[in-house]
Amino acid sequence: MTHKEMFGEAKWVASTADCEAPLIRGSFCLDEIVSAEITVCGLGFFELYLNGRRVGDDMYVPANSDYEERELNRFTYPINDTLSHRIYCLKYDIIQYLLRGENSIGVIIGNGWYNQYRRLDEGCMKFGSNKLCFKIEAVDKSGKKHEILSDESLKWAPSHITENNLFYGETHDYAAEKQGFAANGFNDSVWKQAEIVPAPVSSYYLQDCPSDKAIRFTSPKRIKNRGDVVIYDAGENISGFMIVACPKAGEKITVRYADEINADGSLNFSSSGGERQIQTDVFITAQPGREYSPKFCWHAFRYAEISGNAEAVKCAVVHSDVEVTSAFECDNETLNWLYDAYIRTQLSNMHGSVPSDCPHRERLGYTGDGQLCCDAAMLLLGSRSFYKKWMDDIADCQDTVTGHVQHTAPFSGGGGGPGGWGGAIVEVPYTYYKHFGDAETLSLFYPRMLKYLDYMESRCENGLVVREEEGGWCLGDWCTPEPMQMPESFVNTYFYIRLMKTAQKAAAALNEQNSAAHLDERIKRSSDALKNAYYSPHTRSFMGGIQGADAFGLDIGLGIDKTFGNVVKKYRTLGMYDTGIFGTDILTRILFEKGEADLAFSLLASEKETSFFHMKQAGATTLWENWNGESSHSHPMFGAVTRFLFYYLLGIRQAENSTGFEKVVIAPVLVNGLNRANGYITTARGRISLSYEKMPGKINVDIYIDEGIDAVFSFRGETMKLDPGKNTILRKL
Repeated sequence: MTHKEMFGEAKWVASTADCEAPLIRGSFCLDEIVSAEITVCGLGFFELYLNGRRVGDDMYVPANSDYEERELNRFTYPINDTLSHRIYCLKYDIIQYLLRGENSIGVIIGNGWYNQYRRLDEGCMKFGSNKLCFKIEAVDKSGKKHEILSDESLKWAPSHITENNLFYGETHDYAAEKQGFAANGFNDSVWKQAEIVPAPVSSYYLQDCPSDKAIRFTSPKRIKNRGDVVIYDAGENISGFMIVACPKAGEKITVRYADEINADGSLNFSSSGGERQIQTDVFITAQPGREYSPKFCWHAFRYAEISGNAEAVKCAVVHSDVEVTSAFECDNETLNWLYDAYIRTQLSNMHGSVPSDCPHRERLGYTGDGQLCCDAAMLLLGSRSFYKKWMDDIADCQDTVTGHVQHTAPFSGGGGGPGGWGGAIVEVPYTYYKHFGDAETLSLFYPRMLKYLDYMESRCENGLVVREEEGGWCLGDWCTPEPMQMPESFVNTYFYIRLMKTAQKAAAALNEQNSAAHLDERIKRSSDALKNAYYSPHTRSFMGGIQGADAFGLDIGLGIDKTFGNVVKKYRTLGMYDTGIFGTDILTRILFEKGEADLAFSLLASEKETSFFHMKQAGATTLWENWNGESSHSHPMFGAVTRFLFYYLLGIRQAENSTGFEKVVIAPVLVNGLNRANGYITTARGRISLSYEKMPGKINVDIYIDEGIDAVFSFRGETMKLDPGKNTILRKL
């Protein structure tokens, strides 16, 4: 929509002076109303009140996006792309909040992503200053329609929030709080008239993706007193914030957050931003016994340090309102930890319907992490509308001229590579199509896929992808336990071939094979180039199989049986991963696909140094960015392998040509060392659950499928049709 289509004649208003979190209020009269709704947007984030009551429980709205055009030369890396823009608006039914006669509206606006001017690593992200627009549409009992529009009659004043920043935290001075500012009868005589400001030039959309909410609460435990500082343990690594209480007015309370603590009990900030960027909230208290928490930012932490005369009451766990629609449990504790840690990590990294890399230090929608985990998140979480929105963010960060795709979506700076990052514009829409059967969305993205593949072709020399944008990054794999040895050109050419093959599958699904016919020649040329540059006919291996290189080759149809034999021999001997974020996922899948489930299981459950067990033993409740624990301790990317617990160990997979789980084959893969497993997923067509237990000489399998799911059970060459409801199967081992 255009601005006029969304808001009609409503005006954007703002404070007349710089203000971190302005209050804007006004009054209007209505007769006896039978229906009413408001369309509203406050940039960056806003909370809406009518007659002193908060409307809804949404947090951090509107969802962040590439709002409008801005200066791109203020970022750390050179940006020459022409991007697309969108702004989300909220619509609420407000009949329950309105009174007959005089009504008051009040809005508090925070900086959010729109006014993000303070950031260490990526440069200046700022779009503009805080602003507000709304339109109320009401119908009275006679059928007459009424409109109340934001305009210059509104007034503003600074709130008690003197600073709010997503990366650094907030400062609140409650001595300056204007209690009841949105209630009828509030005295705003000293408030200033709001200023009319230009409407952002953008496309406007009603937000239909999940907003953030306080999903649940935990009880923090006091674990250490260090003078006048108290350290609390939330019990798990979460995104959200501490809620603190103070018995006196006029006290200064400081709350700082971190993933870890040092041996002496002090906070260790190294994994959450370092000493340069400490998540900190400061509250100057007012009424005795009141509770305090930030309003426009979340933190990510397990531990919090409170200084001043206050105590922690509870921890709010905050993320996009995405339901966990799966479960997994077995007799291997490392795999149970992996599932739980992945779910917790993924949810902590879902804010504004953007899947981030970490919820504290960077908070950005990196396309590498996002595409790597999208299959797992779509399988295990109720995330359909979440990813529908994020795909639009990816589309917005594609250069309208060259087809290049930025490394973060919405674009917020950041480094990456052309394959594992920008390739999200191919992988995510096709994965979405496979999960939900949405051919219309796939059709919309298909031209963008081809345009991106043309961009990748322009980055090639003699069939190999050798560069991305001048002055930027051109990563291959990432976060290997030892320094990266696979050349970037090897990894990115692998991705180029894989992405072309995915685009061909999309073309077949859409009956667009002719438009993708030219990809056959490109695939052959790049495949030949990859083999000529990196494959040894003598050893039948890609670069000696370093860091999963042979699995990369096998995944795109290169190499021979001996190549796979090299993979098996190496990892049986090594007994743990030596791979980065992409290699770990590819290697595990190739082992399962090619019949080496025991080896895949042994890597997932390995108790050696480079393993999920190592994270678990260190006390982690979320997944680490690096195998050795350096950097962030809440990064979901290595958790992409969690889906294999369901696809292979439980054996719940779609049939070859199925979409939307229209046809399902349930074929649990039995491995040595795992004697019992159970779990469920919730597909686009309903719920599928499976449990099995090995017994002497036999196995008992219980399967439940919802009505409308066409499913068969396959076990050691035997296939049987499954009935809706519960199916109990007993088979010899």
